[in-house]
Amino acid sequence: MSKENFTFLKNGWQKLMELNNKVQGIIDNLEHTKLYNIDYTDILGRFTESVKNYKNHPELIDIDEFSMNYVFGYHTVNGIESKLSKEAMFIEVSDYLKTLKIKGFNH
Repeated sequence: MSKENFTFLKNGWQKLMELNNKVQGIIDNLEHTKLYNIDYTDILGRFTESVKNYKNHPELIDIDEFSMNYVFGYHTVNGIESKLSKEAMFIEVSDYLKTLKIKGFNH
């Protein structure tokens, strides 16, 4: 039997590791690149307006629901289809609103 030499297998592990490092670099860049910009002044203004509109029924105000609608609207208007982007922005918006003390709203 003769031993065949497969050139595509030479240094296979090293080439696989190089490819893995390139793919991981791309994934890391995607995870750290925001597709959105948060305008905290706009969010605060819109949420405060919602609180005023529902002043007789404050139980109807929900930070998570508001955040979800805000994020959906932002992504729709800006043509952003990324589910990860929506999730990341939702977390930032809802966390921001949960830290605020807004007159007429108790959470």
